[in-house]
Amino acid sequence: MGILKDARLRIQTFDARDISVVAVFSALMAVTTSYAVPLPFGGLAHFGNTVMWIASILFGGLIGGLAGGVGGMIADILLAPVWAPFTFFCKLASGLACGLVSGEITSINKRAVIRIILAVIAGAVVNLLAYAPVYLLLFGSGAMLFWLGSFLTLGPALATYIATPVVALAVLRSHPRVASYRTFRRNRMRFESTRGRSQKK
Repeated sequence: MGILKDARLRIQTFDARDISVVAVFSALMAVTTSYAVPLPFGGLAHFGNTVMWIASILFGGLIGGLAGGVGGMIADILLAPVWAPFTFFCKLASGLACGLVSGEITSINKRAVIRIILAVIAGAVVNLLAYAPVYLLLFGSGAMLFWLGSFLTLGPALATYIATPVVALAVLRSHPRVASYRTFRRNRMRFESTRGRSQKK
């Protein structure tokens, strides 16, 4: 199945179980983002992205992206309302990218660890690029360049990049059944695709 077809099927198979997971991680995202350290050029340093990317790795990019968007937007409404209109789309893109790169983790091995690390990097890069035009719009080109440069200097974000794969791997090791969630969704999508083809005949 192609990426666009997969995306359409994933949305079609979105159900109450998905909504429950999104709700839980949205709440966690909102809480962890609320305990944030203000940055001098605007924005916040927090562990909200860790929650979002863990959700993407464990449950898929759509779950992580929606949780990040909703939870991040709630936190912004409470702390910095000017960011709220943009956060949903920026976090959605970041979560989707992380989940897409991580793929379905069925067992813990070297390849899985590499995929998880690459997924965090992908999520971080998309988050960086998605917010760049927002910084330009709200604070000007200087703030945007400072924001882009912060990815190279890492700083407070380094803890987020380290914590995400560590926690994700710990959850997968201690609760291996979590990995079955994405397998269940994949099988459901295949069933819907097969049923759709049979109905056209």
